[in-house]
Amino acid sequence: MTIAFPIKQLNTLDSDISGQKVYSNNYNDIYFQADIGMAEKQHVFLKGNNLPKNWQQHAHFTIAETGFGTGLNFLNTFKLWHKNNNGKQHLHYISCELHPFKRQQLQQILVAFPELEEYSKELLEKYPTILTYGFHRLHFQQYNLTLTLIFADCVTAFEQLQANVDAWFLDGFGPSKNPNMWSDRLFRVIANLSHINTSLATFTVARKIRDGLSAVGFSINKAPGFGQKREMLTAQMGKDAVTKEKQPWAQTFKAKKAKTYAVIGAGIAGLSLADKLQQQGRKVVLFDRQHQPCLETSGNPQAMIMPALTLNDSPEARFYLTAFLYALRYYDKKYYHPVGVQQLAFSNKQKNWQNKLIERFDLPEQLLTKTEAGLFYPLAGWLDTQGHAQNMGQNLNYQQAEIIKIDRDKEQWHMQGLDGAIYTTDVLILANGMNAKKLLNGYDLPITPKHGQISYFQANDKHKQIGACSHIQLAEGYITPSWHGIQTLGATFDHIDEPICYGAASTEKDHWQRNTSLWNGTDYEDYFKSLSSHKARAGIRATTADHLPICGAIIKQSKFKLDYHDIHHGKHWKQYPLPQAVENLYVLTGLGSRGFTSAPLLAESLCNQILATPQVLSHELQKAINPNRFLFKELKRK
Repeated sequence: MTIAFPIKQLNTLDSDISGQKVYSNNYNDIYFQADIGMAEKQHVFLKGNNLPKNWQQHAHFTIAETGFGTGLNFLNTFKLWHKNNNGKQHLHYISCELHPFKRQQLQQILVAFPELEEYSKELLEKYPTILTYGFHRLHFQQYNLTLTLIFADCVTAFEQLQANVDAWFLDGFGPSKNPNMWSDRLFRVIANLSHINTSLATFTVARKIRDGLSAVGFSINKAPGFGQKREMLTAQMGKDAVTKEKQPWAQTFKAKKAKTYAVIGAGIAGLSLADKLQQQGRKVVLFDRQHQPCLETSGNPQAMIMPALTLNDSPEARFYLTAFLYALRYYDKKYYHPVGVQQLAFSNKQKNWQNKLIERFDLPEQLLTKTEAGLFYPLAGWLDTQGHAQNMGQNLNYQQAEIIKIDRDKEQWHMQGLDGAIYTTDVLILANGMNAKKLLNGYDLPITPKHGQISYFQANDKHKQIGACSHIQLAEGYITPSWHGIQTLGATFDHIDEPICYGAASTEKDHWQRNTSLWNGTDYEDYFKSLSSHKARAGIRATTADHLPICGAIIKQSKFKLDYHDIHHGKHWKQYPLPQAVENLYVLTGLGSRGFTSAPLLAESLCNQILATPQVLSHELQKAINPNRFLFKELKRK
């Protein structure tokens, strides 16, 4: 199977940058004319799409662009949006780029446009440090604007995109310089992402472009070009796309008639989701049985944040790399400590695994390097969980209540607390780990409980002698740097019976022996023996068989089994209907031991699903975390 976004670094273009002239040696063309570049782009793409007028009546407006290039189209739009929105609207700008500039190159280019300085500064501050294939989402919260950069060729990028586009900027090098880009496949995917009245503008009037757009349903109009260019094209879509989902079992579902939202579970998953919904102006209540967020499984004082690479280019590896890069942008620098993670080659087997990983993947040095001790992840690190939780929680509507039962009438969800209190909401999201399974009585939620324990202790001077004070040391277990004199050592990973897993986790007496035994035969063995005291805390993780989380709508499983009972015969996907969702019920669980790495991205993805805004995840990764995947695979295996 072809992988849309393989794990490897991108090749940047061979470009000459001089003043306001940027020339591509690969395509033998300039990105824009030095003296009129900005004005031309404003004329073609902003005026050509009737902006800002066309976005005035939209709460959410989505622009998609072929070819991010130097970012000038985005920055022009950013400025226009800032000056011309009502403060309650949100702009989604989506742009693909196969050969992105590095941050330093963009900085060198954009300094020539002082009129865009405010917006260039914002872009450069958030621009991806690590350039990898796939989706990179940047939030400009102060401006109610979201930029999604998709580093890939245009066809691959847009075939993996889930969005309803309101306006298209068809930019990039023209058909004579870049014929591979302007294909019938591109025009088809543009049509599939459009709706009736979607607008489009492009600088070229080439016959190939006109015919391609007409063939997929656009009405074409030649308009006056800019400067010496006599003509340009504008277009409008005359129909809605017939189908947008090639694998109906993985359909996502928008919430209906939603004014109020309830999130059950205030671990890092629920906390992140409540934050995302509130950022979108939604009325959210966060429920938890504890008096404040992140006191149970998410309560370890130092949470490790890093990617999870595998020897094969697996969905698991791609998801956690995407999640890691998103988390780096999400967490406040006040609470995230990018001290680096040193993954030790503690055995010959581990050494061989690490060597194969380095050989197999061409990864940027900012992401991963080989050292004498093993592998080093420079940007990985740890999060002050309690500082982050307290900072986030103070802005949320928090309700301490242990929800023991959920029911729905025709209009709303009803939640019953342990004390008998009843709460109501339009939309209900279960983000409470294993307890989501308990509340979904009769629904097959394939998560398994794992009991985990960490040990923590007062560091002494000896830890400085063995190098444990700089980076997180990772082998079969992990040890964190000293923070306020405390170090964390973890973690166990044990099976626990399901009836027990719904309550609070208990610590076991042997936690210290088990966590320290992972370091026997190393310099740390004597260090641990020198410590005078230690403590422990425990949590219960919700895990899945494929090591990926569960994020999305709850479907009517009995109906799905009936509709898909013969899928194992290999019938075409077109013969199967969309699943039916339980109205306004969603789940976010199964984060395992990587919750702090994955929760921000998962929260953004689920928020996108609920509100039907452009999806932060590629289609292939959204399928990989879909709650319905296990049932679908089970039916296919029959």
